Amino acid sequence: MMQMQRRFGKLRTRSADESQVSVLLKDYYDADKMLTKIIDATKSWRDAWTSTLGHQYNLINEFESAYAPIAGGTEDHEGPDYVETPRVVMARTSKLRETYQELRTDLLEEINMVDARIIQPGIEAKEFIQPMKKVIKKREDKKLDYERYQGRVDAGKKKLKRTDKDNAALAKNEGLLATSTEEYRYADERLRQSLPGIIAAAFSILPPLLSAQILIQNTLLAQYYTVLHNFCEDTGFPSPAPLNEDILAAWDASFRPVQTEIETGIAIVATGKTVKHSMRTEDAPQGGIRNGLKSRLTSGQQMLRPGQASQPSRSSDTSPTRSETDRPPPPDLSSKPKISSSPSASLMALISPPATEESTTSSPGEFYTPGTGGAFSPAAPRADYFARDRLPSNSSMSTAIAAKKKPPPPPPKPKRMPSSTPWVTALYSFDGQNDGDLTFREGDRIKVVRKTDSTDDWWEGELRGMKGAFPANYVQPI
Repeated sequence: MMQMQRRFGKLRTRSADESQVSVLLKDYYDADKMLTKIIDATKSWRDAWTSTLGHQYNLINEFESAYAPIAGGTEDHEGPDYVETPRVVMARTSKLRETYQELRTDLLEEINMVDARIIQPGIEAKEFIQPMKKVIKKREDKKLDYERYQGRVDAGKKKLKRTDKDNAALAKNEGLLATSTEEYRYADERLRQSLPGIIAAAFSILPPLLSAQILIQNTLLAQYYTVLHNFCEDTGFPSPAPLNEDILAAWDASFRPVQTEIETGIAIVATGKTVKHSMRTEDAPQGGIRNGLKSRLTSGQQMLRPGQASQPSRSSDTSPTRSETDRPPPPDLSSKPKISSSPSASLMALISPPATEESTTSSPGEFYTPGTGGAFSPAAPRADYFARDRLPSNSSMSTAIAAKKKPPPPPPKPKRMPSSTPWVTALYSFDGQNDGDLTFREGDRIKVVRKTDSTDDWWEGELRGMKGAFPANYVQPI
């Protein structure tokens, strides 16, 4: 019960610690975190040195394998003549492997001393200060008891009219408050006496640990560079190493003859375009690739990924080429309109072709071609019909609309298609997203089976023996 009350007490508003105790607690937790970081960082530093030595030794072994004689390469073999590695190079490579092996053994012995000089003292110091956490925990419990009883006494004293039972409870809580206050003060006093020495001891170990780390690091680097310097002097390599510019110049001097021999001696390389480009990556064109393929692409072409088939656009003599932005929105198949017997007058006004510079010279009975600006699509989501008059337009369109005559009355209401079978040409591709729809591509000739007088409806047609419904504003008559 007492533990539960203390847990709930941590959720309430807490009183501040005494200033001296608060500073001691902060220093104690800082010392504990500092020792933890020192131990973890030293382990990472030790493992990094061990990994570096292992990788470098493996690299030296690969050098020796590269210079080793070719397996099966004898005087009696058939094939290209092999060139034996000079004995001086083989001896130098073997000596480098032996030198690195000795260096690795010596450095690992020094690295293993990291545990005894830094990590183990840090762990012991951390274990030395751990018992104080129990003392701090008990002191925190005493503070919670003090705050709880103080709150009960304050609540009891606020009552103006107290009964005998309330007075008895208040007296009991005052007695418990006095006891908890004494225990809380004793716990604070114990922290004032114990924590300063423990904190000082924890921080005093820092200089020896830092000195040991510096000494080991200097020893490793000094031994490493000394061995490499002696090897370079014995084998004739420059020590210290030359500048990067000198190394690149020596590489070009050795590489250029080989490059020239390959580019002129192999026909497929000599006639290719790779040899005409610079080998430096900074010479590549920005935003493109080295072979210049992107710059050679004409407008409208795209670079295809491997496995991506090109899709040439189909064209028709009866319809001009249109961009994807001019394509009408896909039809709303969930609300496909029924074929009506007669269009309304308002619908005929909406589907009337807008007056443009081309349409002003055409005959009034010419069939309307959808896809132009402001066209109404029956397959697209229905927009506000009255908002069409409020759409912005350019000056030429406004002048043409003002000069437009009143549309003629609607034609009679045929329920069936005329006796002659009409044909239409697809202006756009339609994939048919529902059963019973007719699928076609731009430029296909479709035989109309059933139609209405409005191009804003769904018609029925036949293509390659397949019948189905399609949006009439996707086609134009032939």
